Amino acid sequence: MDDKDTVRARAHEAAEEATHSAAADKAKGHVKEAVGKIKEKFGSAIGDDKLEAKGTAQRLEGKKDRLKGEIKEKIEDVKGHIEAGVEVVKEKFDEVRNNHKK
Repeated sequence: MDDKDTVRARAHEAAEEATHSAAADKAKGHVKEAVGKIKEKFGSAIGDDKLEAKGTAQRLEGKKDRLKGEIKEKIEDVKGHIEAGVEVVKEKFDEVRNNHKK
């Protein structure tokens, strides 16, 4: 495996890890949001301000985690588009260079 292949393999592994991380953040966020909402409603229903406040905090923490995961996904999407664009430019450059050699 040459250096270019090694770099590509590492980049692919990093992208896979980031994608998994994004999905995990989103899932964790959804769970925290749901549990937080339940605590809020239950606390409100029984008049427990402390439980309601804990639920609000947990719901907001979940929203933060979910949004973090969504941002990671968007970054990976943009990164993929940039990488594809770079490959097209490289191919065009090689094509022009090869035609120029003739």
